[in-house]
Amino acid sequence: MLLTQIQIREWLASHQKRLRVGDDLPPITEVANRAGVHRDTVYACMAADRINLRSQYALSRVITELEEEMQDKVRTRLLSISLAGGRAELRFGIGPKILSR
Repeated sequence: MLLTQIQIREWLASHQKRLRVGDDLPPITEVANRAGVHRDTVYACMAADRINLRSQYALSRVITELEEEMQDKVRTRLLSISLAGGRAELRFGIGPKILSR
């Protein structure tokens, strides 16, 4: 299944946040190497720049593989607060402001 560039960007952003909080995941450079693309291509995608279809396909394939590999790994549970829509909402997961780990 070919992921859209938006889906790839969202996955990469989430992956990078999980790396920052200490999850045992491959770094972005390794994701790029596994996809056979330059890491600058990955960072360009994260910055909402367009990438070519071949790179999009390669990243989609690697993301699918990584999701399968990481399926059994423990994810860090974070409590976050969202202030979207003029109201505060507490939830678990990576959000704009980390309250507790």
